[in-house]
Amino acid sequence: MHTTPTSPHSRATGFTLLEVLLALVIFAMLSLSAYAVLQGVMRNDEVSRAKITRLSELQRAFATLARDFTQVMPRPTRLNGEASTTLFQAERFQLESEDGSVMMVRAGWFNPGGELRRSELQKVGYRLRQQQLERLTYLYPDAVTGTEPVATPLLSHVSAFSLRFYKNGEWLTQWNTPAVLPAAVEITLTLDDYGSIRRLFLLTGSPTTSSGASE
Repeated sequence: MHTTPTSPHSRATGFTLLEVLLALVIFAMLSLSAYAVLQGVMRNDEVSRAKITRLSELQRAFATLARDFTQVMPRPTRLNGEASTTLFQAERFQLESEDGSVMMVRAGWFNPGGELRRSELQKVGYRLRQQQLERLTYLYPDAVTGTEPVATPLLSHVSAFSLRFYKNGEWLTQWNTPAVLPAAVEITLTLDDYGSIRRLFLLTGSPTTSSGASE
């Protein structure tokens, strides 16, 4: 019987089981690497967005502080319904604060055309509550006895809030002359993420501002 020899080209071609398994392993490794890179990019993007949000919060907070302190007016307000000569209140643990606190009257409260039934003077204050710097506002400088201020959270993750006051060429840690405005106020905020940040504000309503303030 005659047998026709098999041609090498007629043999079935394909991948062996070992080659298939090796290809699967390589594909899995590439997929894991790509996933790790993607996770890293997503984490970096999340951190970047959190940093931008935090910096925006800081900028808004210090811009608000600057507007309030640089527009302070020497305008006395009633205390507990009684007339007083108090222009500037600043004391620790007052206004239900867990650290420093301050209360004053500022000008420049926008009232277009005088349409709202209030003046452009606004009684404002600051306090620290539950690691948040809060801004306190009243509708009228001479609030009715028992009127609670509107507390607006201004800055989070604040562990300490302290103030110093410039008067007659020196810096004071306590303000014991509420009937007088300090020439300048230094605010120190201790933040959980950025440490201590200090800002200095000149009070234009003070009669001693023209003498200057320096450390």
